[in-house]
Amino acid sequence: MSTHNSRVKWRVGRVVKTTVSVVVAAAFAGGATVMANFQSNKMIGSLLGLYSSSIDNAHAKTQGLDLNYYKPEHTRENIKAAEQDLANRITGEGTVLLKNDDSTLPIKKGTTVSFFSINSGTRQASGSAMMSAAGGLLGGSGNSLKNIFENAGISVNDILWNYYNSDETKGYGLAAGSVEFGDAEDFRINEVPLSVMQKKDGLLKSAQGTMPIFVWSRVAGEGRDMPRSMYNHADNDTDKKRSYLEPDTTERELLQYLNDNFDSVTVLVKSNAALQLDWIKDYPHIKSVVLAQSLNNGVGKVFSGQINPSGKTVDTFEANALQSPAAQNFGDFEYVDKNGKFTNYNYVSYKEGIYVGYRYYETRYFDKVSGQGNAGDYDYNQQVVYPFGYGLSYTTFNHSNFTLEQGDDKNLTAHVTITNTGDVSGKDVAQVYMQSPYTDYDKANGVEKSATQLVVIAKSKELKPGESETLSLTISKELMKAYDARGARTYILDAGDYLFTDASNAHTATNNFLAHAGRTTSDGMTEQGDSSAVAVYTPANTSVDTTTYSTDQLTGEKVTNKFDDAVGDVTYLTRSDWTGTFPTHDGAVGDDGAQTKISTWGNEINGTDGKSYTYSKKASSSLLDKLKSYSSGITDADKLTSAQPVFGKKNGKTLIQMRGLEFDDKAWNDLLDQLTESEYKELIGNSGYGVSAIESINMPFNYEADSASSWVYGAIRFTYPNIMTLAQTYNTELAQEFGKLRADEALLDKAAGLYAPSMNIHRTPFSGRNGEYYSEDAVLTSLMSQPEIQALTDKGIYTYIKHFAFNDQENHRGDRNGQMSIATWLNEQSAREIYLKPFEDNLKLTNTVKYVDNGKIAERSMRATRGIMTSFNRIGATWTGGSYNLITGVARTEWGFNGAIITDNANTGVFMDNTQMIEAGGDIKLLNAKDPTGRSFNVSDPQVYPYARAAAHRYLYTVANSRAMNGAMEGSVFKNTNGMAIMFITIRTILYLLAALLLFLSVWRHLPKTVDRVNARKLAKRERRLERKNARRAARQSARQ
Repeated sequence: MSTHNSRVKWRVGRVVKTTVSVVVAAAFAGGATVMANFQSNKMIGSLLGLYSSSIDNAHAKTQGLDLNYYKPEHTRENIKAAEQDLANRITGEGTVLLKNDDSTLPIKKGTTVSFFSINSGTRQASGSAMMSAAGGLLGGSGNSLKNIFENAGISVNDILWNYYNSDETKGYGLAAGSVEFGDAEDFRINEVPLSVMQKKDGLLKSAQGTMPIFVWSRVAGEGRDMPRSMYNHADNDTDKKRSYLEPDTTERELLQYLNDNFDSVTVLVKSNAALQLDWIKDYPHIKSVVLAQSLNNGVGKVFSGQINPSGKTVDTFEANALQSPAAQNFGDFEYVDKNGKFTNYNYVSYKEGIYVGYRYYETRYFDKVSGQGNAGDYDYNQQVVYPFGYGLSYTTFNHSNFTLEQGDDKNLTAHVTITNTGDVSGKDVAQVYMQSPYTDYDKANGVEKSATQLVVIAKSKELKPGESETLSLTISKELMKAYDARGARTYILDAGDYLFTDASNAHTATNNFLAHAGRTTSDGMTEQGDSSAVAVYTPANTSVDTTTYSTDQLTGEKVTNKFDDAVGDVTYLTRSDWTGTFPTHDGAVGDDGAQTKISTWGNEINGTDGKSYTYSKKASSSLLDKLKSYSSGITDADKLTSAQPVFGKKNGKTLIQMRGLEFDDKAWNDLLDQLTESEYKELIGNSGYGVSAIESINMPFNYEADSASSWVYGAIRFTYPNIMTLAQTYNTELAQEFGKLRADEALLDKAAGLYAPSMNIHRTPFSGRNGEYYSEDAVLTSLMSQPEIQALTDKGIYTYIKHFAFNDQENHRGDRNGQMSIATWLNEQSAREIYLKPFEDNLKLTNTVKYVDNGKIAERSMRATRGIMTSFNRIGATWTGGSYNLITGVARTEWGFNGAIITDNANTGVFMDNTQMIEAGGDIKLLNAKDPTGRSFNVSDPQVYPYARAAAHRYLYTVANSRAMNGAMEGSVFKNTNGMAIMFITIRTILYLLAALLLFLSVWRHLPKTVDRVNARKLAKRERRLERKNARRAARQSARQ
């Protein structure tokens, strides 16, 4: 090759290398830029434990003071055993025995079980539907059903087990359900067909002589609800028409095989929904049915008899989940404009009013038997498979001596004796239900009354055969009030007799009330009730009382309608005319020339062509304008007075000095004056999964954990049974233990706040997050959540109870790209009595806070619950997180709540405006990305500043009186380390340096001197290589000679 050709080749090489260097440098620089976006991602930093703070008490007068205001009862070394023990006990008591014919369970010693269904495999056996893949990683049982049963001494058919967990069945199994928090859905069932199993030699034969257990499972998840039809997920027309809560053709074929070939079959139901179980009757050899959402060793002990099941249902198990009033308006509904075009604004109408779950089924049954209310052709046994509060035991119990007495001015006290009349030890539950009078006044003013309403629960101790225990239960008289939205526009107390009964479930309670009214089975009752188990309380008023409860019993504030704008243009169900007002779909398919589209959100088959469509309804221009607006609904009269902003003053105040002070203490003004403008904006607008340190007032970084029933932060990682399982225990003491242990986890891993628990209602069994919520009943939700929250807050962990409010479905909730939130329409009575009640009850809990005052430890009583998380959805047309009537009108004014209010995740919420939020009374935004609204937030605006100041005040008040101040007093100095920033700055610096080096090399290699030097080196190298080549050739020639 000539020197010229070589130089051309080298020049091309330089160009190629330069191009590669520039591309790689750009990639490094781009990576560094992307890293800048992650630097403020507090969720990553919290999960990795990258934020820390230490306390310097060199200038604090700590002598003789114990500044550890909150102390864990466990250590990192022993908490794991406590977690596992509690998890097993929750599952043991929360497992519900629904059917047990011929005393099939517990399993007899020496029996081998055969698990049928792909859902029995390890892919489906874990503690929580939302955390199933991570159960073992997080320290949950991590056990398979095989291990669980073998740990309980029960043998498992290995041949069948190994088959379901082998590569042969890898393509089968339930699909994910909700995909990426609702971006899409995949609810395919994918059971292994019987025909496939029959082709496997010896597989089915291996089950002969064993006890078959069919594991029936369904998944749920955040962002999507369970489909009302399988139109988009099934592969045949028969299954397309079925809902996800029913067995499909493949599952039914396997069930038929088991029924035909075994005398006794057990069904293990694993789902966060009250699945349809009406099909059980079609298979007479199904002798036992067990409900267990969470699987750990507690389940194995229930099957073996080491634990006697005492769980009760927290929902009504319907024969057809699509038949309830609420189900008529649940799912995929979207407004169209005047031209019939879809608007991307979704809606849901709670036309059922207060008649959710058993309140509908029991009340209509009561009216049917009583011959009132135009109950129509209603057959309870065709509607309900298992009632609310139902659950069997391996023993029997007798409840006797039910009495009711006046407690104090605010409470009644019920007494009941529970006796174990069976052969084995066990626990039972006292469930007290109330029936309030349904008067002419109520009928005239649209006040609805449930014929049966739970008021209190209590669980017995472990009773030996023949042993008795008398329980005393406190019943708040406030439970007798009802909300009158049309007449008095406040709570009322009807005159007349209020009936109370202790019963084994809601249906038994209804029958007791019917028996008290003189009804019998000849009137159409499903079974005879016990009138002797009914007690009567008659309040003093002889006419409707519209004043006693017209003011809040704690704050004294006036209580009146706040949600008239959310009633909508719908007819609500009334027990005075069941048939005439039974809900219909609040929408249609293609009416008045409106567009149609296939529902990708699981609607039932609703088209005349056999397809599933989105329901639609025309929205007026004024409604669309409201949906598009950022109005909080505040009136001019209620707006705060504008004020000139004050930033960055040097008043010498620190947050620890505020601990223990009253909320309205004047010292708060000096502290708030110190915050800088940037600190206000960061606190209010960017506080997702933790809140940044505020240097001007020496506030440390605060971990705020997003955790319903698992702990994933720091060194302690554990998954508990889900909240629905906890609720099924009906054991408030277990709920308290759960709260205490979660508080210890937070203390040991230095978290200050918790995004939990969730107060939302199981409005229908289709909701994707029912496993995180307690029940279809507001009272049970309150009773089971309060002990947990009390225990957490007593140890300084502030709880953001969520999702405030009316966030009872996942579809279209508004947290994914392109979603605009869902408009929720409901009446005031259902809003207050069903959906807001658990929030109200928890926000009125109290505890004491320790602080240092004049050199001594002092205590002050405060509200225990100091946090609320708002929801994605709207109340009427207004986003709940920006609703003045909801947040300021109800929570802050009526209930007197002055704690912190955070939004739900705002990363994609284009409708979640900062100014609207704080104007409504909210405080901080759960944002972990660039604000998607694109709207400016100017805290320097004199009209905005007062709201920003109030928001900061409420959040800082919450933190000052929390675990975040543990170890500190006046004079203490928090020293904060932002490991997240250090890590990402280091990585970004390295990437930028590498990019700079590559760019330098790209320029350097084209400099004339560099080119000459490199070319000379290459020519010299080529000449040396040529010399060596010539020398080898000469040597070979010499050798041949």
